[in-house]
Amino acid sequence: MSNEAADPHTTFTGSQATASLIAWIDRVLMDLRDGRINDAREALQGETWRTGRIEDGIPRPILEQARDTLHDAAEAVSRDQPDVAAAETALLMARSRFLPGG
Repeated sequence: MSNEAADPHTTFTGSQATASLIAWIDRVLMDLRDGRINDAREALQGETWRTGRIEDGIPRPILEQARDTLHDAAEAVSRDQPDVAAAETALLMARSRFLPGG
């Protein structure tokens, strides 16, 4: 086994994009669970997950499915009485698309 660092150009870029999107979803989940509804709402409505790395690194059909589910989460927290449970469920569904077997 070599002690050399892996060449960053040989890493599948989708894995980095997926990791970035999962980390974003996890931050929004933590905002919801910690009662920071406004922060979660702002992130979801602003689609702050949309970065060049994520949009270029994840296949379009999978990205669109995740986007639709994230939109559901945004709708759930944008109501007069935010439905935190529905938003959390939608976020977990979006997250599951990037897990093995998801």
